Amino acid sequence: MLLRKNENQLKKLLNIFEMRKLLILVVFALLFIACNNDTECRQERYVAMGIKLFQTKFDANEEAYVVSDFTPDSITIYGVDNDSILYYKKQNNVFDLPLRKTEPISRFVLYANGYYDTITVFHENTDNYLSMECGCVVFANIKAVIPTNNRIDSAIIRIPEVVNVSATHVELYYKAD
Repeated sequence: MLLRKNENQLKKLLNIFEMRKLLILVVFALLFIACNNDTECRQERYVAMGIKLFQTKFDANEEAYVVSDFTPDSITIYGVDNDSILYYKKQNNVFDLPLRKTEPISRFVLYANGYYDTITVFHENTDNYLSMECGCVVFANIKAVIPTNNRIDSAIIRIPEVVNVSATHVELYYKAD
């Protein structure tokens, strides 16, 4: 009789142990399922305007302007009303600049080869909703780019839709020294 009582208690303990293992397994399964593997969150969410620098020089022999890549010794860029340096590189002529997400105008000061220029970018912002988990990304549509004409002669918008960082959206043309 005592043996049968101990056997019943042992079976109850084993059942409780099995139930705990099952409960832990169910909790882990629910946690794993609850983690959303949303591919939208994996897409690039940093959006910036790509810029490339060129130089225009008058060729007297050809009697025409010749365009070539312009690579300054160094270039420093910061936003107007922003104390932070947004970009600093030596000998580079391609870079990305973030546009303001809450304003339709972004202004940048470029310091290259000892000269200051300011470019003003007029753009229309659009919120692009990704998902509840990821939030939204702000895309821009460039309407106009106006330089101060100190050393920058002109600006040409090549791709007005700013939806990523892998494109040259604006070309800036510097005057030859």
